[in-house]
Amino acid sequence: MWNLLASLADGGSLNQWIQETYWLWPVMEIIHFIGLVLLLGGLIVVDLRMAGHLRVIKPNATHQLLPFVIAGFVLNLVTGTLFFVGDPGRYSINIGFQIKMVLVGLAGLNALFYHLKVSPIMSNWDHEADSPLLAKCVAYTSLTVWTGVLLTGRLIPYVGTG
Repeated sequence: MWNLLASLADGGSLNQWIQETYWLWPVMEIIHFIGLVLLLGGLIVVDLRMAGHLRVIKPNATHQLLPFVIAGFVLNLVTGTLFFVGDPGRYSINIGFQIKMVLVGLAGLNALFYHLKVSPIMSNWDHEADSPLLAKCVAYTSLTVWTGVLLTGRLIPYVGTG
């Protein structure tokens, strides 16, 4: 699958522009890092509260952070796509990238489960009481998977091909 996407991106005008524009790659790295800070910074608070920590924060108050989380994800999606288009041969065969994409998919499924099952009941929680087991599972899954995304993303330049 990655090879097919790489063949579609390689040699195109967007690919050439990314490769030939001297300043573009570092700017995309900075934007990707800002997106990561927004995404993980917000999720850490949301997930820790959902897991039963930070009880001074009402559970549904963490929803105010979700626009920052979504904005961070969108920044990372756009810049990550541009990274792939800019060097598809490198990314398509990189085991770090492949594992990262699987983890992003798992994070998306976990977020969907959160949206469908946990978020609707958060307003009824007693913020002094322990969090429900379902919420803890979703929260710790999110923290674990996004930590994996962060680590495998950092490994991409170093692990080489699959």
